[in-house]
Amino acid sequence: MKNVFIAICLFIAMAFMPTKSFSQEIAKPELLIVKFHADWCGSCKAIGPALEDLANKLDGKATLFVELNFTNNTTKHQSNMLASALGIEKIVSSNIGTGFVLVIDSKTKEVKAKFTKLQTTKEMGKKITSLL
Repeated sequence: MKNVFIAICLFIAMAFMPTKSFSQEIAKPELLIVKFHADWCGSCKAIGPALEDLANKLDGKATLFVELNFTNNTTKHQSNMLASALGIEKIVSSNIGTGFVLVIDSKTKEVKAKFTKLQTTKEMGKKITSLL
């Protein structure tokens, strides 16, 4: 009886769902903001709060913040698969190391900017906004 009730509720909910598909409602990012991270990296720890603040300030913009974690073999493997899914594996393989952020055009896969702990949140935000 409980399963029948759940099925009826799902059917009713589906009847009131918008006709647009889920994929049509999701905005595609113009820029990928990719942090090259490792838990042991001091520069990564230094840039982390600024990047988090920036993500909050750019909420609603066509940006996708991604962290590639190179701490150990498992996280490296996961990060390489994520880079492949995003189509940026060549960029990742040519940018060895951690402690920096790349701004990548999601269509052309071109690196538009590189940030380190030396840039302020304001400087990073201004550059990213100019690229949108």
